[in-house]
Amino acid sequence: MTTNLPGICFVGCGKIAESHAKNLRKLYGDIPLFFQDSDVTKANAFKSQFRGEAAFPELEHALDSEKVNIVFITTPHAYHAEIACAAAKSKKDIILEKPVARSMAEIRKITAAVEKNKVRCTVAENYMFKSFVPKIVKSVNSGHIGKPLFLEINKYNRDNISGWRTDPGLMGGGALLEGGVHWINLLVSIADSEPVSVIAVKPDVEYETPVPFEDSITLLIKFSNGLTAKLFHSWRIPNRLKGVGLSKYYGSEGVITFESNGIFSSVYGRKKKKFFTNFTDFLGYRKMLKSFIDDYVNGKPWTPSLERITMEFRIVDAAYKSLKSGQFEKI
Repeated sequence: MTTNLPGICFVGCGKIAESHAKNLRKLYGDIPLFFQDSDVTKANAFKSQFRGEAAFPELEHALDSEKVNIVFITTPHAYHAEIACAAAKSKKDIILEKPVARSMAEIRKITAAVEKNKVRCTVAENYMFKSFVPKIVKSVNSGHIGKPLFLEINKYNRDNISGWRTDPGLMGGGALLEGGVHWINLLVSIADSEPVSVIAVKPDVEYETPVPFEDSITLLIKFSNGLTAKLFHSWRIPNRLKGVGLSKYYGSEGVITFESNGIFSSVYGRKKKKFFTNFTDFLGYRKMLKSFIDDYVNGKPWTPSLERITMEFRIVDAAYKSLKSGQFEKI
């Protein structure tokens, strides 16, 4: 039995909160869970389903509770800044679902509140916790493909976009901001270097789409180590394999081919090897949540840091600027 487990209150009882609560209950059978939603019926249902301590009808009730140590914000990101600032003011540590916010201005508000009130804050970005990521990084750093030259990540699928994701005001951006941040995180994690500048392009074609701003985009990103990376991301293009795709990491002496989601990877170069994902934690959720809780209990910094996630959001911000300027924009 793990001792000193923090009390966690989910704010927003939707599918992602359900997934995280289920994993937390499996990892830590006795962790205190709380739930809050504007629809108290949902909060009560989650309390029953996950053996929660309480369901709060209002956010203020959760923030006033001495039993709640961490506020896990799983609402649409349009509400993240407001809730996070209120949580920080109440001296609660914060976990934010991705994307962190709609704009750099909102991220600055969150950062200021976190620093002023001296609370912890991280973002539930699970892609960097996928099992294949450190294996690729280790293979590259071991020189298996020579000097890193070019990295490309391809992710496309026809997704059914509805509800608040069709609202420009609630979204604050398009597919890149709401879903593409996952792939930016993956790209930065594998590149293992600081991004310097980005140029973005999208099809100059008119067609009907429920997605605000853009549903398909391509980015070229320059990194401080000289690597160039491409990200192709689309919610529009049909994929008969339902999101399965191929990505590559090119080096001066070889190439790593990997399924974009991490199902398998193949190294061909100075060394030849294959490896497969950990299917028991395919999305990396359990590893991520275990990292959050164990580091919290042991007083260690959370990974990813808010600074890391802010850096990745700057790529999104610069990419949208690039769509207007047609040039590389600094990150």
